Order: sequence, then C-alpha cells, then structure tokens
Amino acid sequence: MKQNAFSIFFCCLIIILACYCVRKQKPARQKQVLLKPSYIYTRNGKAFGIVRVECSDCQLVYTVNHENFTVDIKDGNEDRFIYPKPSSYVKTILKSKSNQMIRMLAINPNGEVVSNVLDSFKTDEERRGQYLMRCIKVKNTVIVNTMAK
Repeated sequence: MKQNAFSIFFCCLIIILACYCVRKQKPARQKQVLLKPSYIYTRNGKAFGIVRVECSDCQLVYTVNHENFTVDIKDGNEDRFIYPKPSSYVKTILKSKSNQMIRMLAINPNGEVVSNVLDSFKTDEERRGQYLMRCIKVKNTVIVNTMAK
C-alpha cells in the first residue's frame, strides 16, 4: 500500500513538473521604449515652432491661431518664432518681388522639420502653404526652456 501511494505521488509530481516546463511563460508587459527622448521647445512657458524664410527680396504673410502677420524680407533671411496651439496649422503666403530662389523652412515645437522647400520664384509670384505644427507629448518628453541660462 505504501508503495502504491508513493508511485501515485511520484507520477503526480512528474506530471506537474512536465506541465510547468511545457507551459509557455506569459510575456512581460513591454514598456514603450524610445530610442531617443522627445523634446518640446518652450519660451516663456509656451511651446514654439519656427518659420524661416531665406530670400533676397520677398514678403511673408502667415496666419497662426487666426492671427495674421506680415514680414518684409530684404537681403537675407528671417526667423519667426510662432506659438501655435497643439496640432494646429500655420498658413503662409510667400510673395516674391524678383526672380530668385526662396527657401521655406518650418519646424514644429518638437524640433521636427515640417517643411524644407527650396524653389524658384518669378517676379510677383505668390505661393501658399499650410504646415501642421503638431506638438506631441509622450512619457519621455523633455521640456527645453530656451530662455533659461
């Protein structure tokens, strides 16, 4: 009788160990791992993007948050800090006053280049553009205050 109880116990133990070894381990929840941290550039507590125009003689009219701005550019380039609402569009109208090549660069608050176009313009030519200024915050976002020293 003791030998029967021992063999039954031994068989149950082997079956339990076999089931434990064969059973697939549940994969651990994988956390979202970013290869590089995400950055949001702020100035005075507001996230900002940049619109840059490189031309010799042109006019930039742009709309941010339903506000219109006009900039005349002579001999060089112009960097404009813009403070768009999250996931809003910046609408631009670029007017050339002479035959030239003009670069239009737009960077969103995350530091990503939204547009980088170099194109030829004729005298009095006008082109419109619309750029999505997404501001994405994820768990690993680093806020960079450009006014801090």
